[in-house]
Amino acid sequence: MFSQQDIRILLQTSSSRQQELIETYARLPKTQCRREARCCSLLPEMTLLEALAIIQSMMDMPASDRKGLIQKISGYFFINPIEITSCPFLNGQDCLIYSDRPFGCRAYGLWSPAYYKKVAEQSRQVKTDLQKQWERYGVLLPKKVCDFFMPYCLSIKIADSAWIDDKMLLKISNEIEAISEGLERWHHVFAQIYFCDFSFLAAAMMFGTTESVRMKFRLVNDIIATGEKTALDKIIRTVPDFFEE
Repeated sequence: MFSQQDIRILLQTSSSRQQELIETYARLPKTQCRREARCCSLLPEMTLLEALAIIQSMMDMPASDRKGLIQKISGYFFINPIEITSCPFLNGQDCLIYSDRPFGCRAYGLWSPAYYKKVAEQSRQVKTDLQKQWERYGVLLPKKVCDFFMPYCLSIKIADSAWIDDKMLLKISNEIEAISEGLERWHHVFAQIYFCDFSFLAAAMMFGTTESVRMKFRLVNDIIATGEKTALDKIIRTVPDFFEE
């Protein structure tokens, strides 16, 4: 659905919306974090506009660093139904795209415990539904992965006596969504076809949307059956740098 050319055109034509995104992020309070990386267990959902900001950040990286990162993102996409690894942008306890991290990362630790619990329950239901879908094809996903959710964070401290609540966070989230909707059909393709999953977008740009799904099913089924990742490792080693000119 997205070609390299499509992405480059979107990057060239979305600069004003990117500035709006930066200004919207700026309304979130500055925070202090212990860098325990609990929030980096998963790659969060995001809007297409946020995905484009990450792509631009990756394009600005040295080619050698970017190639390894693309391989990590690909591995994350193929393995995430059966293994909790970490966000592919996590490097030790540092984030490789920290200045361009999406709202999901920025808001973690700012939600109230009650709202976070509500979101965790919704996420658990989505995972249950996904588990049932895999079961229809004869694949039993590991219970520890299906039951996993990030614990509520107690390590985030709001700096400068700032204040924010769930209502304000939801308002900012909705505004970010509205800005991204300015990208029209591309925004909706990313949401409806790729489920706001950056790793799915990256895999699809390399292998095609349908083929990425087929590969994921084959690899997951193979790893569960054999306990080996030989086929996955072979694919990852051949992943191209799709941002290379």
